[in-house]
Amino acid sequence: MAYPVNLLTSVADCNTVLEHAQRELRDLTVRETVLNAQGDRTSESATDISADLAAQEAVIAALTPVVPTLPEGGKARFNTEGDLRRATQRRDNLKASQQARGPVAALDRALDLRQVQAQIAEVNIFISEVTARKVVLVA
Repeated sequence: MAYPVNLLTSVADCNTVLEHAQRELRDLTVRETVLNAQGDRTSESATDISADLAAQEAVIAALTPVVPTLPEGGKARFNTEGDLRRATQRRDNLKASQQARGPVAALDRALDLRQVQAQIAEVNIFISEVTARKVVLVA
């Protein structure tokens, strides 16, 4: 569906609309660049977080049954309990950071990027149609 550019009756009207569209296009292009960079980092982070989370889960699974078998008050038990606490804390921190940098966040960023790219394409169509109208008015 074409834009109702026939509503523009002067070159000045066309220039005003084109200036606004160019500003909008500039802002969208900047947003696209930012979202591209964020998307790359988020995807990398999501992969890293998933791998680290799996590693922490493995450590927890390995240490949990060992702790009760160690002598109460011994150095080995004390160190193993500390390792288990650190692994559990790391796992909990990773789970919390998945919300901001995990797979869901990566997909959200990808969706945002595609929406901005669609807006850029539409603004370019708009600019083309207004520019064509301006040519008609100049002639």
